[in-house]
Amino acid sequence: MSINKPYFIVNPHAAHGKVGKQWPRIIHYLRTEGIAVNADVTKSRWHAYHLAREAAKSGAQLIVSVGGEGTFNEIINGILSCTTQTKLLPEVAMMPIGTGMDLARILKIPKDYKRAFDVVRTGRTTLMDVGKVVFRTGKRAWHRYFANAFDVGLGGMVVRISNNTPKNLGGFLTFLLSSLVSLVIFKRLQLKIWIDKKHTDNGLMTILGALNGQYFGGGMHAAPMASPDDGVLEFIYVKDTNIFKFIVHVLAKVYTGTHLKYKNVYHCRGTELRVECNKICLMDVDGEEERAREVTVSVVPKAIKLRVP
Repeated sequence: MSINKPYFIVNPHAAHGKVGKQWPRIIHYLRTEGIAVNADVTKSRWHAYHLAREAAKSGAQLIVSVGGEGTFNEIINGILSCTTQTKLLPEVAMMPIGTGMDLARILKIPKDYKRAFDVVRTGRTTLMDVGKVVFRTGKRAWHRYFANAFDVGLGGMVVRISNNTPKNLGGFLTFLLSSLVSLVIFKRLQLKIWIDKKHTDNGLMTILGALNGQYFGGGMHAAPMASPDDGVLEFIYVKDTNIFKFIVHVLAKVYTGTHLKYKNVYHCRGTELRVECNKICLMDVDGEEERAREVTVSVVPKAIKLRVP
């Protein structure tokens, strides 16, 4: 496939500033490959969203995310905000340089920027599902899309801690240590859940996730059965378990996908999840923090065009 005038959106702060340090080398490499570099560097949170939105409205054909999953999340949100304004949305590619690049692992996109650019240049186009989350707190409501994972409960606490932790430990250790610290201070939530409009369960839950991809949290193989283009989401939750049992039966086994054998881990699949919390609580959307009391999560089939190997 020929390359179609790529527009690079670069988050220099991703991976504890690693992207900012590598970007000059990446520019030099791109120019030696004959690429006229059209790029913008983000200056604040949600800047990537606005850059992607304007690019989509201007008719961009290919947007390349240079950064982590938070950068990619902002870009797909910016693109999808234009669905009523343009019928031809741009294709998205990634050069994954971030803390927890689970989506890159799922899509088999290399972390090495030269090999990742080979995917941008010669890869194929696929259509990928995304999840849409509608948050509600009192009379206020807002929405956000995710490419890989959403969760409520422990994951929101992990994200809050990991996003304020130096990232030089790497994704695996950053999320593992953040998970252990979170377990010490986290209190289980009283949740009510509905799947595909049917009341499914309620009770004290540690974490409840809606997963589009197999991995999240820096390599946790949380949903081995997931596929990002099958039109459904995997809903996995942990109920009625204490810290010790969670560490032994869930955290210690989730990296190999064997946590699903534990009796207090529940798995369902569907196209919509509604959750009511007993209080405003922390939530995780592709590694970014949100807070709400009620959410509705739904799948949007084949919503984005993605360049993959």
